[in-house]
Amino acid sequence: MKKLISLLTVFFCSLSVFAGMSNSIEYTQLYIVGTAVPGGWNIGATPMDRIDRGVFTWTGKLTAGEPFKFMNSNDGWHKHVVATSKDELIKEGEIHHLDFYANWQLPDMYDNKFKVEKTGEYVITVDLRSMSVCLSKPLPAQAYPDKYYITGSALDNQVIELTKIENFEFKQSLVCKPGNIILMDTPVRRDDTRYFIPVFEDVDLSFGKGFASKLGVTTDAGTRGWSVSAPGNYIVYISCSDHKYMGRKHTPRKYLYIVGGCCELAWNYWDKSNCVFSPNPENADELIWEGELKFGKDCDEPDRFKILTEKSWTEETYHPYIQDALAEGTGPIRTTDGGDTKWKITKEGNYRIIVDTRKETITAEYLSSAQFMPDKGSDTAGAGYEEADAVELSCGNNMVELIYSPVPVDVKIIDLEGKTITLRKDITSGIVAEKLSSGFYIVSVAGESVNKLYKVKI
Repeated sequence: MKKLISLLTVFFCSLSVFAGMSNSIEYTQLYIVGTAVPGGWNIGATPMDRIDRGVFTWTGKLTAGEPFKFMNSNDGWHKHVVATSKDELIKEGEIHHLDFYANWQLPDMYDNKFKVEKTGEYVITVDLRSMSVCLSKPLPAQAYPDKYYITGSALDNQVIELTKIENFEFKQSLVCKPGNIILMDTPVRRDDTRYFIPVFEDVDLSFGKGFASKLGVTTDAGTRGWSVSAPGNYIVYISCSDHKYMGRKHTPRKYLYIVGGCCELAWNYWDKSNCVFSPNPENADELIWEGELKFGKDCDEPDRFKILTEKSWTEETYHPYIQDALAEGTGPIRTTDGGDTKWKITKEGNYRIIVDTRKETITAEYLSSAQFMPDKGSDTAGAGYEEADAVELSCGNNMVELIYSPVPVDVKIIDLEGKTITLRKDITSGIVAEKLSSGFYIVSVAGESVNKLYKVKI
């Protein structure tokens, strides 16, 4: 009883000393420590790789008979992930349970360590969500293919060759139904076909959700590969450098933000500027931005830009595969790390940029000044006059008017949230909308020989 009281006293005292610090499990980081690992007891010296929220892996040498455990922080000895018994022998292929203690002075009776029976190279996988750990031998070195093919019941067993983007990565957009996905190195199944499989058998295709994991290899033609539980659009990626896999389920984005030294307010996305992409009402996967890009003054990277997926400095950005890719034509977008590369402009002027978030492509079009002439007879700030395919459209004085069209057209006005404000059908002239609130709008003009989208400022 005295021992119990003493332990409780130590525990609560440690909590009071470090009051205000979080005592919960962190699903973003994990470290392996102990004399069994090369980093020893140096906290933070041996980080584990995160492959999903709360799931970590590490490959390296473990010394037989020496202890190791896990730390859930690198700023102090207060978040311990330990074995459930003293000197617990962890065996290959077995699932072992874990305990978690938030305590700066963890008593020895709770500070349980793992050991391995034989010295060697191992793969350790920790799942903090289920509080479990397993040990396996590293896969033998593989000669990875120059081409990957994907098939399975989720694709009605059709075979698709993954698109290779130079020497950066393989990437493919897929439309899947419930079933399974198999990745292989031949377009048809043969006796020598190799199948590339996930870390855990039959995991969901979107496993990882932004975190890459190493591909396993088997010659077993009966492998199920990945499972697809929910139908929809998916994107798979395989890096060319280390052949790690990542998959995600595609959901159309509502917002993107252009930032850069060549933008209206340079890198200040938080200011009120024309930086927001607008949804394409004709294609849910596309977002459109129109505006002026010019060489910045007194700012970093005056001729460059990239695209944010949130109105913040998030890790997930849209950027090119190589630095200074020209903002002209259509090219691939990289979303899987690759450094902080940016697109480059070579001339100032008005641009239309279309991003396809499912195909992950960008189309940049330079618009001549003739397409953005001042609105005659209007002194409204931001008013403009559009002319294309003999269609004349006036935007000013808080209204949009179709001046002339050679053929009947449907004119639709959409706000930046994708909501239709008004629609006029089969007209060749006339007022489309009046008393519009100040801001940006998308104007769609569609007819037999006309199909144009304009982003206008009222």
